[in-house]
Amino acid sequence: MIKNLLLALTALPFFLTSCATPPPAPVAFHKIDNNMLVIRSLDARTSQIVQPITSPKEADDKLLRLAMSLPRHQTAVVILENYTESGPGDQFRDRGTPWFIELRQLGYQHIYFLQGRNVTNPDGLITISQYD
Repeated sequence: MIKNLLLALTALPFFLTSCATPPPAPVAFHKIDNNMLVIRSLDARTSQIVQPITSPKEADDKLLRLAMSLPRHQTAVVILENYTESGPGDQFRDRGTPWFIELRQLGYQHIYFLQGRNVTNPDGLITISQYD
């Protein structure tokens, strides 16, 4: 009986890890459109447009009004600064959902959310989520 128990306990780690699949590799973003709207979301309330123009850091609602006045394009990129999750989670839901809704209402068809690294160029940043 003890021999069977020891054999089962020895085999248990192999069974638990043999079916595990590794998480998907992070995907780096590469610029799709030279005319895309790029927004740096600094926290839950403050953001900055970095492309096609550079705006001062402002409250999200003021920034959206400014974005409404810009020529319409198909692609919008939101760089989430100070984002600590490895993928979409509670933090993404709280910060990304309002941006997604507002940008869709403005007519953007392709919306990318990237993990910020204190840079204004989105090329090479890790893609958290994308909507086409």
